[in-house]
Amino acid sequence: MNAFRSAGRLALAACAALALVTGVSAEGHAAAGNFTYTDTDGVPHTWADPPNGECISFGLPAVSADNETNATATVYENTDCSGAVLDRIPPKSDRVWGRYPNAVRFNFL
Repeated sequence: MNAFRSAGRLALAACAALALVTGVSAEGHAAAGNFTYTDTDGVPHTWADPPNGECISFGLPAVSADNETNATATVYENTDCSGAVLDRIPPKSDRVWGRYPNAVRFNFL
């Protein structure tokens, strides 16, 4: 009976370690591809391989965006990614807004 308990504990520990390693490694990846947005002055900006999970302020609010990355881009009302989520832009798609977001966060969903 002790052998079954030990094997069960060992399997549980191995699964927990795998989940921990997998979760940490996903945070460190960047979204592969370019994200281009146009600000309220009409100036286009392009980010290559933006970091996954970090809040990035646009500087000036964005009026449109083209998400050519492999991650979903979530755009926020406030510059620190707090407040209302204004939109989610799936990979390989674009948007034009009437209500201008101020920040974006990329996430693999």
